[in-house]
Amino acid sequence: MKKYINTIVLSLVLISIVFEVNAQQDPNFTLYNFNLNIINPAVAGMQNDTELSLVYRDQWIGVPDAPRTASLIYSRGLGSNLGIAFTAMNDKVFVLDETDLAIDISYALQLQENTILRFGMKFGGGFTNIDLTKAYNQGDDPLFLQNQSFFNPHIGAGIYIDNPKFYISLSTPNFLNGERYYKKGNIPSVAVDNMHLYLGAGYNFTLSNSLVLTPRIMLRGVSGTPTSYDLGASLLISNVLNTGVNYRVNEMYSIYGVYSLFKNLQLGISYDITNRSAVLLNDDGSLEFIVKYRF
Repeated sequence: MKKYINTIVLSLVLISIVFEVNAQQDPNFTLYNFNLNIINPAVAGMQNDTELSLVYRDQWIGVPDAPRTASLIYSRGLGSNLGIAFTAMNDKVFVLDETDLAIDISYALQLQENTILRFGMKFGGGFTNIDLTKAYNQGDDPLFLQNQSFFNPHIGAGIYIDNPKFYISLSTPNFLNGERYYKKGNIPSVAVDNMHLYLGAGYNFTLSNSLVLTPRIMLRGVSGTPTSYDLGASLLISNVLNTGVNYRVNEMYSIYGVYSLFKNLQLGISYDITNRSAVLLNDDGSLEFIVKYRF
């Protein structure tokens, strides 16, 4: 009887991983427009200056072992229309712990006087560890003693059209399907990372010398899951404060603000409110923080 109970517990653990993978295979960010390197390598070095970005996200506050994500990006222009970026990101949820490392290389092509087309490639990989002892710590069931650790290579690409009036972004952080859990002995095969495709666009409306309104949209497609839609708008005030709202259709509402504390330092925060009909959770929302420094 105990063996069957343990098997049921293991199945529930795996189902939780599959739920997380299907709904959110790539880490989820609200402030992605201020940290676009995560999903599009074409923006590497786009500012020409050297830039360091740190992001931390605490998802579903109040829910034990909910996703916690941190990323660090170093980006700089290399001259001759080239850019480069280095990314380190860690994503934790319950028994799953994944660390991704990547290098992005971009090339800029002048299309018109004010329009630049950027191409980018992303190369790297993810180190994944699944610790089943967190799900069952009695130590007497071999199914819970066979933790999984493995590496998945990543190859991604993107294009980005940059104009003072608008932008268009199309990318995938990884072409390759990667395993997050596979069959080993009596442990069943469960989850595979499918390719994510991101398409985003925004338009800048200059309302006055100190106000710029930018409505934007982002679509995220993953094989086997419904397409995710982000609809939002931000207001840039005196080139100092960028505040906005975002609605992920049938998933969550977000508010955020990014403030230029000094000339080269930006601090930002967002708060998400989960659509209760979208998930079976009672959480206190999600918080995300960003710090950007330009050298």
